[in-house]
Amino acid sequence: MLRTFQRSFIKFQTPSLAIRKQCFKRQFANARSSKYLGRSGSSVRYWPWLTASALIATSLCLYDETIQNDEKNEGSLPHNESVQVDSSVSDFPLTITALNFPVSTNFKLLGYGQRHVTFLRFKVYALGLYLAENDENLIANTFNEAYLHKYFLDVDDSKTPKQNLARFLKQDDSKSVMMIDDLLDSGMRMLAKITPVRNTDFKHLKEGLVKTISKHPDVVNNKETLENGLEELNKAFSRNGSVRKNDDLIIELLANGALQFSYQDNKNNESEIMGLVNNQLVGKFLFSQYLSGDKSPSPQAKKTAIDKLITLM
Repeated sequence: MLRTFQRSFIKFQTPSLAIRKQCFKRQFANARSSKYLGRSGSSVRYWPWLTASALIATSLCLYDETIQNDEKNEGSLPHNESVQVDSSVSDFPLTITALNFPVSTNFKLLGYGQRHVTFLRFKVYALGLYLAENDENLIANTFNEAYLHKYFLDVDDSKTPKQNLARFLKQDDSKSVMMIDDLLDSGMRMLAKITPVRNTDFKHLKEGLVKTISKHPDVVNNKETLENGLEELNKAFSRNGSVRKNDDLIIELLANGALQFSYQDNKNNESEIMGLVNNQLVGKFLFSQYLSGDKSPSPQAKKTAIDKLITLM
């Protein structure tokens, strides 16, 4: 009965617990100095009665807080298993394995964000960028002190090599593209999880990927090779029809530079490997755009991924 009363009482409460406690303390302090006038006109302090009231009120406050926390956490996943990228789709897992997705190895979440289009920032999909668990060492092996002094002249000697490399990745678009391209050339495996926040179709998703790849600054020097690669992409991405909100397009960058496309039907719990693109430039340019430069499809995903990548140096 008390629990039922507490749940009903919560609906009418607006002040925070901290504010309620402050008000109670204020009233408590004022009441200590007050007096109760009995029938005889004599003044008798009612401190013992107030102490009992204080204990009851404090217990109710703490009990109230416990109920609210229980209701808030009820049915939710532990924080260390997933992260919310967009409230309109399912949370993204921190780890992707072959047990729940059609992938070749285990991946850990590197960064995440949303894709917006037009000046109205119209949301299109949620994006998660993942790194193969066994490839984390490639970051430190690639971005070392020798790499820094070999390719960069404007090194700040007052900073550590890690601080200099972090500065280039975050503040210099042209240098960040070169660095990420070198990292991808090391054979680092990655994965992109694209989850539409509204119903769409495969054609629009494919067109978006082609536009992203075509914005890489090195396209101008690799036109013929990339054209062949984009033809491969069209064949690999041959599935037509609609893509429901909250389904997943999985793009896996393999160690040899090839791209594997998969579709995860979350409503029916079904998955399908759509196709493979062997042209290495397609995968390299796509993930380079995700992680570097000034034309990333999701600046938020790029920022969170680079911040995490820096910690792995």
